[in-house]
Amino acid sequence: MIPDIRLTPAQRAAFASDGFVVLGRILDPEGLEACRADEAMLREGSPWGDAATTRFWCLVMRRCPGVRALALGGPHLGAVADAVGADIALWWNQFVTKLPDHDEVRGGFTWHQDNGYVDVSPGTNVTVWVALDDVDTVNGCVWVMPGSHAGGLLPHARPREDSWHLQVPVEGDGIPVPLRAGEAVMFTGYTLHRSLANRSGAPRRAFFMQYAHADATLPAKGIRAADHQDAWVVRGRTSA
Repeated sequence: MIPDIRLTPAQRAAFASDGFVVLGRILDPEGLEACRADEAMLREGSPWGDAATTRFWCLVMRRCPGVRALALGGPHLGAVADAVGADIALWWNQFVTKLPDHDEVRGGFTWHQDNGYVDVSPGTNVTVWVALDDVDTVNGCVWVMPGSHAGGLLPHARPREDSWHLQVPVEGDGIPVPLRAGEAVMFTGYTLHRSLANRSGAPRRAFFMQYAHADATLPAKGIRAADHQDAWVVRGRTSA
């Protein structure tokens, strides 16, 4: 069992400055296999077309015991508490699997902030992105733009009429965040990040969890994050 991960003073300072921090391993071998089994179950049961080389499954906690155990009790929650506070709501969770695809337009995910899709107030929310395979620049690891969170929420637009993705124009390449299977990176809801196509010969599996203070709100939806569909208060409690 992996103990609670708490941010060191140096990591807290780096997170405040850069908007992200690598947490290291948050899944032991048993937990990793359980999460992979969840992803396999979803992929085998989904009627995707051949063109859909990046596959998403959202709000899967009730169907997937492996990721439910991770999201509600994983060692990363100590670091989340350091960033968000003692009262924590998990309000979004999602598998993202990139199948092999050398087409960067089809297989890439453009620069964006997670809060560009749904903003959270206060903007202390974080995303914990965990690799279920070793990830690098070949198979589609996350890239981040250090310090980009400092500008707050930026305007987002669809890159093409036929795309549901949102993007922000960005100068520069940012930096890649390679991870071993079972390791995670945590970044703020305002940190610009992207991923490129999977140019390897095997699927690249990942799972991410978005956490906010238990009393945080989703202004566009007019509700608390803790009251969002299939949200969970994982530590502490809401004020009412």
